[in-house]
Amino acid sequence: MTSYDIDEIGRLLAALPPAPGGWVAAAQQLPLARATLDSLLDHAEADAELRKRLVADLEATLADAGITPTPSFVERARERLQSP
Repeated sequence: MTSYDIDEIGRLLAALPPAPGGWVAAAQQLPLARATLDSLLDHAEADAELRKRLVADLEATLADAGITPTPSFVERARERLQSP
């Protein structure tokens, strides 16, 4: 395995092209989107009707709540809904 010092790593990173704008925007929006999803799922723990809607049609209910039902968010929601 090659060992690099911090200066060499800095030079290698500087040589990379900038990240696409869409990636940057998505990375900036991700913390708020995760917090919104977590808040909705927390609410579903106390609201049986919301939980029922999430279980019946997860993607549509997420979209209705303003959360884009990406594969990772759908998986995260399913895992939380299945836990006791």
